[in-house]
Amino acid sequence: MNDKIMGIIYLILGILIIVVWFTAIWFFGYLLWIIAIVAILAGIYLLFLKKN
Repeated sequence: MNDKIMGIIYLILGILIIVVWFTAIWFFGYLLWIIAIVAILAGIYLLFLKKN
């Protein structure tokens, strides 16, 4: 993908996570933790474990 498009997507995602965190912290808090853990694991897999 284009770097500008990815940058826009990450900005929107970050803003949405902050908004959700402050508006519905108890309901979405666990969901955000799960998403963050999955994203970290996927990043580690793509960077270190995936063979080309």
